[in-house]
Amino acid sequence: MYLLIDECCGKALVTVAHRPGYTAQRTREVAALGRGADDRTIFDFARQYEAVFVTINRTDYVALAAYGRPHPGVIVLPSVAGRELARLFRRVLPVAERIFEGGENMFVEIDARAGITSFRLP
Repeated sequence: MYLLIDECCGKALVTVAHRPGYTAQRTREVAALGRGADDRTIFDFARQYEAVFVTINRTDYVALAAYGRPHPGVIVLPSVAGRELARLFRRVLPVAERIFEGGENMFVEIDARAGITSFRLP
């Protein structure tokens, strides 16, 4: 699974993703995106390169997915401190992988208490 990690998420998430063998990059490290890329450009890039997008910015990406083309999936994380964010990301990754195997347009969300939910958009 290729993970595209929003710049609002800590760079430690790339390391977390690499440990179990996932390919991961932060948006700011992708030459075609760079620092400060707008949400639509990022989401279009994720679609084009079949990347699961990882963000804490739930509202904007739910809105983009609701009216857009098919996407490979989005992982939504809570806005918490770095170590806690990494812990929650480690916890959600295997669950998200199983959910994304079931088809496109899925969102997988983990909250600050480690509760995991999923939904399809569009």
